[in-house]
Amino acid sequence: MNTTTALLWIAPPVLLVISLLASAHALLNKRDSRAAFGWIAVCMSLPLGGPILYLIFGINRVNATARRHYVTKLPKDAAGTVPTPTGTRYRPLSLVGENVVGKGLTSCDEVLVLENGEALYPAMLEAIGQAQHKVLLCTYLFDKDATGALFIDALCAARDRGVEVKIIIDGMGEWLSAGRIGPVLKKCGLEFTRFNPVTLYPPALNLNLRSHRKLLIIDNDFAFTGGSNIGDRHLAGRSDSPHRVLDIHFRLRGRIVDELEWAFRRDWHYCRETRDLRPFTHTNPPRPDAAVWSRLVLDGPNKALDRLNDLMIGVISAAQQRVWIMTPYFLPQLDLIGALIGARLRGVDVQILLPGENNIKPAHWASRNILRQVLANNIPIHYQPPPFIHSKLLLIDSQYSLIGSANMDPRSLRLNYELGVELFSVPVNAQLATYFEGRKALSHPVTQDEISKRPLLEQLRDSLAWLFSPYL
Repeated sequence: MNTTTALLWIAPPVLLVISLLASAHALLNKRDSRAAFGWIAVCMSLPLGGPILYLIFGINRVNATARRHYVTKLPKDAAGTVPTPTGTRYRPLSLVGENVVGKGLTSCDEVLVLENGEALYPAMLEAIGQAQHKVLLCTYLFDKDATGALFIDALCAARDRGVEVKIIIDGMGEWLSAGRIGPVLKKCGLEFTRFNPVTLYPPALNLNLRSHRKLLIIDNDFAFTGGSNIGDRHLAGRSDSPHRVLDIHFRLRGRIVDELEWAFRRDWHYCRETRDLRPFTHTNPPRPDAAVWSRLVLDGPNKALDRLNDLMIGVISAAQQRVWIMTPYFLPQLDLIGALIGARLRGVDVQILLPGENNIKPAHWASRNILRQVLANNIPIHYQPPPFIHSKLLLIDSQYSLIGSANMDPRSLRLNYELGVELFSVPVNAQLATYFEGRKALSHPVTQDEISKRPLLEQLRDSLAWLFSPYL
């Protein structure tokens, strides 16, 4: 028997075994039965190409990589959280986050809502200018423009006063910003680090595992967080700018500031590969009579995977009066869509407010493909007029608000490192509801006819974009 004949006899059973092994891996590891069935069909129908395609595209390495890389632990005293603050009636809504995160509520003395860069940047720059001990800044995009220059000057001035200044910029976000800010920070002598930097040697593209968190900690007094980045694009009054963005951000005071500083320092130590860390110490005392109660929710593809997704499903399922959602990217998974439909069937007022024009076109196209199912269940959706609005809000009933950096899409909820803050307060919820209603008044409802009567080529384009929605 020659070599060619031997290969003809050996190849079929070897390829069959490889296909069976790949199929078994998909069967054991895919959470979606349709995805598992699809990959099994590909592997069995293409004995060589199928397993290769599954090896490249089908195996989810993101979670395993994140668990392997993000190993920083910064212990802290868990005292100060309260499961049920005296005189409040937050359950069952507060119980959801307690089970997701494993801790109670933290006191918050003040919540200041800052709309667009015109209100946000002066407040941030003033706080940096008054800092006496520390300025900790974490952002996804830090543009090298006029606004970026103002922040650089303020950070340098704080450093020159002897203030501790630390900056985290996302490695991929730096390349997506208007000009790379890293070389500028280095030239100014500011202490900064990159979260999962992009490097040619050793090769590290890090398209996923991004830090999308936005934080500014000033001394022990203020914490700014929300969805806004740093750059001219967030100046809503710049009508001459084709890329301007509307957004809201928040300034918090109280014990929650310590929680957010702890989150920053965890990321800092991860980026710097620091080991043997001393326990983190709180500086703000807990306030039993706090005006607002809050909880930090960290989410990421490491051990914190799916926290925000599970939290949203839980509070939406517990809603009794209303579920109001504002998000720039709406690509929810089936479990989240099911929670929204269930709330609607219970008689809850469910409303979704989206941008009519999006800065990421494929994300907008994919979202239009999903809207069919949502509209078919009589959930009203409104499109906001330009400019692009980047605000992220989840309002439940009259006292629960979820703010932070996360969008309602797979990239935010499964691939990025995100940060959310639960706020329990009737006045804060009412203020954000007024903001929501103001934006809705400017919007137009999306109808089933508008979605179903799209030209065929548009429908095909939108459906194709939806296939890649986990990576948009």
